[in-house]
Amino acid sequence: MVVVPIAVSNAFSPGHVTGFVEKPTDISSSNYLYLGSRGAGFSIDRGITTTVEVYDSATTNYQISINGIRVKDAEVSKWIVEQYLKLVDRPCYINIEHKISIPIGFGLGSSGAAALSLSYALNDALNMGFSRNQTAQIAHHGDIACKTGLGTVIAESVGGFEMRTSMGAPGIGTLEKIDHKDYAAVILCISPIPTKSYLSNHIDLANWPVEKMLERLKISREINDFLKMSYEFSYNFGLTKGKCKSPIQSLKSRGFDCGVALFGETVFTLVPSKQTKEAKECLRGFGGTLIVCNIDNEGARVL
Repeated sequence: MVVVPIAVSNAFSPGHVTGFVEKPTDISSSNYLYLGSRGAGFSIDRGITTTVEVYDSATTNYQISINGIRVKDAEVSKWIVEQYLKLVDRPCYINIEHKISIPIGFGLGSSGAAALSLSYALNDALNMGFSRNQTAQIAHHGDIACKTGLGTVIAESVGGFEMRTSMGAPGIGTLEKIDHKDYAAVILCISPIPTKSYLSNHIDLANWPVEKMLERLKISREINDFLKMSYEFSYNFGLTKGKCKSPIQSLKSRGFDCGVALFGETVFTLVPSKQTKEAKECLRGFGGTLIVCNIDNEGARVL
């Protein structure tokens, strides 16, 4: 007997690269809608597509798979689905499949993208009727609660090259998008660093003038200024050393400004599309995973 799901939904969230970010608000606070950070970054057209299948069942349960492999430690996804299951008025079984096209743990916003795409798919499949902002707020709450992100969800929810100008969840925090005029992203993922480890005990962002950087970017609205500030930020916290040093030098020797994605040993640049090949060649031979992609301007959405 073939068991047929009573509802199926697919949703996509782009990945995201943060160039610079201020000290986060107190992530132990209970008012998650106002938690987050300000900063600047861009969403990419690679990310996470999530499929949700809902089945009738005598008991409520779920399973999560990533790229076809069943997993038990998908912390943010577990948090999200369990929030939705609290609101369902009858037992059901939910099958969740994440298809991930970005490396995990390299500062490309995979936790936020998993949370967002899952929240959108669950809202649609379970016919919850939440607005886009409400659906994204659940994802933001999960990312904050699991200490896997600070402001990635609001950025990924709208896409584009953006400045996050005030803290908070989607619908509460504010951001401003900047026209990128046909730029491509060239990204070298060298070594993973879990975001949670940074949020718990690594760099101290307290004295970094992110507000002034955002004001500068609001005036210039230039990608090269964003890249220069991203490098300045990364350099200040020692992120341009070690494995990132040589790839950065290679890019700079050819005139490409660049930064280090937060949080991971990941070097990135944004270049006019006609210079993509040249920038890509600068990053060959350093190992890791080399990604060439476009900026995603739509943000998270049901497919």
